[in-house]
Amino acid sequence: MSEINSFHAESLSAADREILAQGLSALLRERSVAYELALKVAVARGLVQPDVCDFGLPDILRLSRVI
Repeated sequence: MSEINSFHAESLSAADREILAQGLSALLRERSVAYELALKVAVARGLVQPDVCDFGLPDILRLSRVI
């Protein structure tokens, strides 16, 4: 794994982890709302539904589990 893609949660303090967890939680909420809106628009217009990956939801969830 490259250094850019590696993440070492054990090097974080408890305070750092709490800040990151709160930030990721807020980001997940915002991105989820954006996904839901995009989904409603796509359905209403008969368009292809957006993918959750387009909104980074799996990545946010993965990072949340690491912390």
